[in-house]
This record gives sequence, structure tokens and C-alpha cells, in this order.
Amino acid sequence: MSATHLNNRLVHYEVVGRRGQPVIFLHSWLGSWRYWLPTMDAISDRYRSYALDFWGFGESDRRESTFALPEYVAMIHDFMDSLGLQQVALVGHGLGGMVAIRAGAEFPERFSKIITVTTPIQGAILQHTARPGTFARLLGLSNTSNIWSRQLRQMHVDYPQILSEMVEDTETLSESTVKRVIESVVATDLRADLERLTLPLLGVFGEKDSIVAADQGRFLRDDLSQLQQVIRLSKSSHFPFLDQPNVFNRLLVDFMLSQGSAIEIKSEWRRRVSQLEYI
Repeated sequence: MSATHLNNRLVHYEVVGRRGQPVIFLHSWLGSWRYWLPTMDAISDRYRSYALDFWGFGESDRRESTFALPEYVAMIHDFMDSLGLQQVALVGHGLGGMVAIRAGAEFPERFSKIITVTTPIQGAILQHTARPGTFARLLGLSNTSNIWSRQLRQMHVDYPQILSEMVEDTETLSESTVKRVIESVVATDLRADLERLTLPLLGVFGEKDSIVAADQGRFLRDDLSQLQQVIRLSKSSHFPFLDQPNVFNRLLVDFMLSQGSAIEIKSEWRRRVSQLEYI
């Protein structure tokens, strides 16, 4: 376990990989850094990966706060300063993807590339989750119909202990924390941020996602000489990095290595994943 203090508040983070370009992984509006461990482990021979818990989540400070997008953007900037990281690539899921886009638009000199995963560009599409009942069931705050945790339990993750901890991290979150996060997400529209973003961005969406529709990818400006690209994974739900880890990890590495070329799913990946999924 590693930790640093920002503004007198503890930030928990983990590091995987001893060398290579630094990459920071950002979790979504539920859970913690643990969602990213399989991906971090898979690329550890190429990259030095960092994953932190946003305030209010995991093992970071859970004291009262705004738990809003601007606070988390500043948190990433200060976290990098604290660890002496001059420039990194960002990979964000859901909320983490929104933070990555906003951070990249505000501090372009600090980031090399951005990958967003099942990230809403117009946060208002999650408006239905703020309604009583629906909000609780979808975001893990109901013992009778916990959709998010149920999706996690259905994952075929090679780390059974980590999967159990993912579910625990979700179910122990404060409802008030998640409510404030979702309110901030719903109020956020990232279209203007995308317009001024000058960094290469890859948006990954799951076509079976019941939380963030894959058509949110239409807001990415994929006509800018591959500066912003979209990949839709037909077999993935809200967790492409857990649903189709081999495909996602290859996309991540290919995008990191690319020099402006288009990223695509190659036929040999499909064959390999097909064998693993259906044996």
C-alpha cells in the first residue's frame, strides 16, 4: 500500500511495473483502484502504472468534501506533482474518463494520451440514476437489486480475491458520496472540452452497456486525423477491461505505441478471444 497527502488529506494509490512510460488509471463513480489491477498487471512489462482512489472512495480520505469533477481534476494535477510525475498517459473509466478529458483540456502539457472507457460525454444521460429507487438499485445502494455488484460478480476475472474486494469496495461506499459524485457528473457536459482538447484520445465503449450508451462516442471528433477515435466492443458491457481483457489490453498498448495511425481490432485478436471465451 502506498499513500501521499494532498492538502492534508490522505490519497491511497498503488504502483505496478518498475519501468516504462507512466500511466495513471482512474476508477469510476463506484469501486476503487482495484478495478484496474488486471490491466495494470497485463501491461507491467511495458509501463509503470499508477492507480489511485479518489477522495471518498477506497482507502483515500472519506471526510466530507464536494466529491465533484473539478476537485478530482485538481487532485490528479496535485498527485502528479507530489510524485514528481512530469507527464503521463491517463486511462479513465466512467467518472475517471470524465476527469481525464477535463484534465487533458485544462493541463495539456501534463498528459501524452488519454483513453476513456464507457465514459459519458453528456453527463445528463445518467439523470435517471438520481431518481430514488433507480439510483439505489443501479449504483449499489440496495440490498435487493444491486445491478452494479451483480454485473461484477458475473465477470470472469483471473483474480478471485480482487473481484471480491471490488464488490466490497462498491458496497461499502457512502450513499451521500456517490450522490454528490453523480450530481456533479449529471451537471457536466464535456463537448466543449473535447473541442479544445489537443491530445490523442481513444474512447472505448461496450455495445451491451446498460449504464452509458455506446452512442456517446458520437461526440468525439473522429474527423481530426485520428486525434480522437472511437472503438465499440460488441461483447462488452460497462466493463470492457474485464469483459474482454485481451482485446482491451491490446487496444491500450497499440494506442500507446501509435504515432497518429488509426486503432482497430485485428482479426487475430478475435480468434484468440473467441477461443478463450467459449472453451
